[in-house]
Amino acid sequence: MSRKALVKVKVENASGVVSDRHLDSLERVLVFFAEMATGVKDIQFKDLEVEEVEVTSAVLMGGAHHLGQYCDKDFKNFMGCRYGHKDPRKCLDEGKQATKCALGYFKKLKDHCNDVFTKHWTCLDYNNQEFGYCRATQKKFDACVLEKLGLECTQPVHLELYD
Repeated sequence: MSRKALVKVKVENASGVVSDRHLDSLERVLVFFAEMATGVKDIQFKDLEVEEVEVTSAVLMGGAHHLGQYCDKDFKNFMGCRYGHKDPRKCLDEGKQATKCALGYFKKLKDHCNDVFTKHWTCLDYNNQEFGYCRATQKKFDACVLEKLGLECTQPVHLELYD
């Protein structure tokens, strides 16, 4: 059975004839977004504009422990709003503030701990993001963040892995 057979819609051609038609994957995506967009009211694209945190997953993983501490209040405000309202449109400002905080955090890391942080996230990147292989770089990174940003790593110590 092909994937096309999974989604079938009624379509009307130019002559007004209605027939069943199977959608390909691109068409299903377009239909999904069209249906989603018709349900969104009172929002403009300019409302969604925000500077993005453009980093890789290794960078996010490497900085995650301290990021959670640094932006704790903003992250909790956003998630509280999101779950409280059940409507993402009502939490755009909180989401923008959380993103702004994360950007500020990574900019401070770049200013104060760039060398040790780069070594740490590069280690994670080369080791399938397994922290156990990167304890040596993590210790140096944690020490820098404590000294420069005043954030202590509260993550429990795990075993160090060796090849």
